[in-house]
Amino acid sequence: MADTGLRRVVPSDLYPLVLGFLRDNQLSEVASKFAKATGATQQDANASSLLDIYSFWLNQRAAACGEGSSQSFREQQ
Repeated sequence: MADTGLRRVVPSDLYPLVLGFLRDNQLSEVASKFAKATGATQQDANASSLLDIYSFWLNQRAAACGEGSSQSFREQQ
């Protein structure tokens, strides 16, 4: 696998984003339990959103499959 120059991401890097998502969607009880279980803290205001990360992932997958867009990759699923 070729090195794309991106640092390796581990699941715990996404915890603050998930916590922010839970809070943004008024799931405060779940957010509190998630924060306690994972030790997650509020995300940085300048951090990418989960949607941004997912969109980037879709585009990378589509490019790896030789597709022109993420839409055509999703249609294959």
